[in-house]
Amino acid sequence: MKSIEQRRQEKLMELGQDRPFVAGSLNRVVRKDAQGRTTVYHLLTFKEAGKTRSVYVPKEMVEEVKRWIRNHRRIKKLLADASTLSIALIRKYVPEKRAAAASRPVRPSRR
Repeated sequence: MKSIEQRRQEKLMELGQDRPFVAGSLNRVVRKDAQGRTTVYHLLTFKEAGKTRSVYVPKEMVEEVKRWIRNHRRIKKLLADASTLSIALIRKYVPEKRAAAASRPVRPSRR
């Protein structure tokens, strides 16, 4: 059975990505207990099946998860830009076809 890391690498390669990414936000949580002691930890918050979920992020992984989030935002922006350009191509298609048809000489019919 393949490990999670191997399966993730395969999916990243399918997408043409060399860097991992994650959709969500990293939240720093500060808690005080009854004795006044402060505990600080991080949670990755994301949507899953329409519900907000949170996962504890170990201290050693916080910077790495931040990079994953930044990479997701970069990819998301690139996808939005590519989609906008595709829509522009679709919108441009008909006027160009009409202009090309208008500039061609009309051929007489052979009836």
